[in-house]
Amino acid sequence: MGSKKKVHAFVRIKPTDDFAHEMIKYGDDNKSIDIHLKKDTRRGVVNNQQTDWSFKLDGVLHDASQDLVYETVAKDVVSQALDGYNGNLAN
Repeated sequence: MGSKKKVHAFVRIKPTDDFAHEMIKYGDDNKSIDIHLKKDTRRGVVNNQQTDWSFKLDGVLHDASQDLVYETVAKDVVSQALDGYNGNLAN
């Protein structure tokens, strides 16, 4: 059997006019993001709503061009798929 390859996970963040800048913090390593939501006060005093998530990734592409996304994420997957290997890109 050939060498094993790991699954790579990237996230592309495209800010818009309505982008929630105060909710998302990027790690200094450009490989992690933290998301914080304010508690919904309408749910009462006892509120077990999850408000924080942290994700460690292979890369965070913040406001990246389509060309950079292709070069960083898709180029090798497409090339290997053309050679007969399985590959998957999710949007």
